Amino acid sequence: MNPDSVFWKVANGELPLPNASNLLGWTFISYDKQERKAYIEFQAGIELTNLMGNISGGMLKAMLDDSMGPAVYADLSTNQVAVTIEAKTQFFRPALPGRIFGWGRVDHATKDLCFTTGQLSNGANEVLARATAIFKIQNLK
Repeated sequence: MNPDSVFWKVANGELPLPNASNLLGWTFISYDKQERKAYIEFQAGIELTNLMGNISGGMLKAMLDDSMGPAVYADLSTNQVAVTIEAKTQFFRPALPGRIFGWGRVDHATKDLCFTTGQLSNGANEVLARATAIFKIQNLK
C-alpha cells in the first residue's frame, strides 16, 4: 500500500471522489491487504433507478467496477493506473434504493493484469450481483 497514491488520498478524504463514484454514493470502508479485498458501501439514490423503481443493471455494473477497482488500486504505485479491459456480470435479484454493500478482490495478478471478483449485497445480506473483471495495469509516462 502506498499512502501517497491517488487512490489512498481519495479513500482518506484528502482528494474529492470522482464524479461517477459520487453519483453511486461510494464510500470506502476498508481494505484487507492479505486477502487483497476492498470493502465499499454505496448509498444508491432514486436517480439510479429504472422505470420499475429498481437500481438499473448498468448502475450495479458500475458499482461492481467501483468495488473491484479499489482492490486493484490499493497496491499500485503512484505512477500506475488500472483500466478495466473485460467484465462479466451476473444479476441475482432486484436492487432497491438505499444501502448496497460491495466487495472486490484481486484473485490473481501478473506483471500487467489483475483478475478480480466482486459482489454486491443488500442490507439483508442477500446477494444482488456478482462480477469478474480483468484490469490492465499501465505505467504513467
